[in-house]
Amino acid sequence: MSDLDEVDYALSMGEKLLELVSSCGKTVRGFRSRAREVPQMIQQLGLIPSLTFLLSKIDDKLLLPAIRYFVKGEEISEKEKLCEEVEKDGYTSYLVISFAWIKLKLNGKKFSEECEIAEPNDVVNCIKKDYISTLKTLKNDKNLLPIIEDSVLNLSIELKKVVDGIYGGEGDRRGS
Repeated sequence: MSDLDEVDYALSMGEKLLELVSSCGKTVRGFRSRAREVPQMIQQLGLIPSLTFLLSKIDDKLLLPAIRYFVKGEEISEKEKLCEEVEKDGYTSYLVISFAWIKLKLNGKKFSEECEIAEPNDVVNCIKKDYISTLKTLKNDKNLLPIIEDSVLNLSIELKKVVDGIYGGEGDRRGS
């Protein structure tokens, strides 16, 4: 398991969000909505139903750019589209951040490490298969699921605080 804690990871993601929206002149309205609703969703429904809900809402075209930006720290050509996703919906970016955390907690692997394939559609399908496989593994391991669920809940609470702290005050003001 990773030595990185939920607070460090949330701060790191908050920093990346701030850099992203500052470069595009956008807000994080959509991501902020996800950050506000996911902790309660996990508490009410559990981790797996909450994450499968997020999966049902993602934009396949933005899955790879979100992974490259948030997880791998790469510059991306789709920055404007990712900015729009963070502003309008936030489902894809929130899921990528959450699942990357789960992968780190489980085995120190990065999201999509097993899916280094040339064709983008094949990579997206591989990532989704890995996602579902990971959720099935968690569901079937009654000892591991509560540990990961608590960690993701703590991360979600920290993300909410970081996003509210960075973008709080006057609604969803733009970064200054």
